[in-house]
Amino acid sequence: MKKAYLVAVPTVTNPDMFAKEYASKVADTLKPFDGKFLVRTPEKLVKEGDETTLTVVIEFPNKEKALGWYNSDEHQKIVVQRRKATDPKSTIVICEESDSY
Repeated sequence: MKKAYLVAVPTVTNPDMFAKEYASKVADTLKPFDGKFLVRTPEKLVKEGDETTLTVVIEFPNKEKALGWYNSDEHQKIVVQRRKATDPKSTIVICEESDSY
């Protein structure tokens, strides 16, 4: 099976809400889906495109686990807060390993 990755590059508009109501809680929601953070940092060099606040990459064993996590009740309970605390144009992508584009 191919690994899957969630890549998020949000622009955080309310850092306190984001930290308290989402970022501090999201790791626990990943555990049942074997998700693990590979990147979770505001430290980055933007070479092209718009500057964002944060870059996050989460690895999952497969796309089904990634989608299961994203749609899970536990994640959906807190994702509302993330949406309130970030620009609605923020990008979140789930993709699988691939040798092509």
